[in-house]
Amino acid sequence: MTDAKKSDMKSAFDIAMERLEKSEGKLAALTDEQKRAIADVESKAKARIAEIEIMFQPKRAAALATGDPSQIEEVERQRRADLDKVRRQAEDEKERIRRA
Repeated sequence: MTDAKKSDMKSAFDIAMERLEKSEGKLAALTDEQKRAIADVESKAKARIAEIEIMFQPKRAAALATGDPSQIEEVERQRRADLDKVRRQAEDEKERIRRA
């Protein structure tokens, strides 16, 4: 393949970015302050996720010890719900920062 043909080919990423720009408009570059704020949100979310995982370890162990599948599932459901909430809140906060 010649160099001219290689430069004409677009990656999947380039194509996806073009489609995104068509549907959402040109994406604004983030300021350094926005980047730091987003990194802070991500850091806090990771810490909270780790805290939830640690908090649920004894609950999971107790549920497994009972051998009751419904109790095990309830603990896992609550764990997933707590993790999803933290992730959703972090994404909402990051989106707010991007739009500022």
